[in-house]
Amino acid sequence: MKKFIMTSPYQPKGRLEKGIYKAADNQTLAYDSPTSFPIIASINGYVEKGEDIELITIVSDYENAKYNYELLKEEIESLSQKKGFRYTLKEVRVPYNNAINTELELFGKLIDCTEDGDTLYACITYGSKPFPLIQIMALNYAYRIRKNVSIGCIVYGAKDHNNGNMEVYDITSLLYIDETVRLMAEQKVENPTDLIKNLLR
Repeated sequence: MKKFIMTSPYQPKGRLEKGIYKAADNQTLAYDSPTSFPIIASINGYVEKGEDIELITIVSDYENAKYNYELLKEEIESLSQKKGFRYTLKEVRVPYNNAINTELELFGKLIDCTEDGDTLYACITYGSKPFPLIQIMALNYAYRIRKNVSIGCIVYGAKDHNNGNMEVYDITSLLYIDETVRLMAEQKVENPTDLIKNLLR
């Protein structure tokens, strides 16, 4: 199943930016409607009519995150009606703190959300600073441990505060570079730095 993972934002009511995210480097992410959630551009681009998907949202036990999760529900319902796909919502609730136990709890909950055969997508725009790292860890776990799991797209939304432009970036290649480094280390490849630099050209 296609599964989309994101974090509900911490911005207070009225402060969550909404606008048209221009696709910076992957035209599949082009989406011409205003949104507060870059994952919506990903869902719009990668989900076809009639498909069933799951939207997994990390929601901290924090009023702003809970409020913004309700806004996300409205947007996914609207997009579902427009494109004709079906979706299931899964809320991953965690405490609102940066304790290591919270981060480990989140990792455990996220890997439990993955299954053999999944295609995984993620947005690392929102949440506490460790959350994107934990999401990537969970994606790596599923890709390496589960059977027939693929990584569809990892996105990051950003706003240029000088000109107000909003863009969504496809950063999936970073995960694949990390996987390549791991494999090179396992296989004791000679001159790994040169090989990596050639891949980056």
